[in-house]
Amino acid sequence: MSEKKFSSKELIGQLRPTPDLAYEFSNEEVLEGVKFFIKYVGYTLEEQKEQHSGGPDFSATGKAPEVTYRIIGVLRRNMKEVADGIAQLQKIKNEIKTEDKTEYAIVLPPVQERHLIDYMKADGNKLYRDLQQNGFMLWLCNPKEKSIFCCQGASRDKRVNEYFRIKPAGGFLGRLAAMPYLTEGRKFQEELMDSMEQ
Repeated sequence: MSEKKFSSKELIGQLRPTPDLAYEFSNEEVLEGVKFFIKYVGYTLEEQKEQHSGGPDFSATGKAPEVTYRIIGVLRRNMKEVADGIAQLQKIKNEIKTEDKTEYAIVLPPVQERHLIDYMKADGNKLYRDLQQNGFMLWLCNPKEKSIFCCQGASRDKRVNEYFRIKPAGGFLGRLAAMPYLTEGRKFQEELMDSMEQ
């Protein structure tokens, strides 16, 4: 028996890799799930002229008394592609010289909690900071359950927030604690959340 203490980092290093996604859905299924959600909330999908690599995957408007909100979004397959989604949304935002009632979302299928945390923490929390500084939302869409979990950001339209699987409250860390696709133990989750706060 070794006299050296066994740390949680060593335990994590011995765990076998988990798949990127909690559930397997195609981009088409995720897009249909997003469209269902958008319509259910009361937004109208804008007609996409042509799907080209630099444009959004969806755009929708919702009217409230005295204001019209707009959501523009792009789909990505997993957390590895979120940085590309941020760059694409920044480009779209700069091109349309957006009004302040336009919001932006990067949509993924449900990813494993471990991958979400690892990518948000990488490079000194770069993805987390980029999403936060740009005011972009990060949605996890489960088309089978017809639900969306907003794990970063929130809509200015309170109606949209009411329909998320879990209502946005607090920042990324608070939402992580309530994440509906939990795959790891609470102790591991708490340790990671503590390390993000540092």
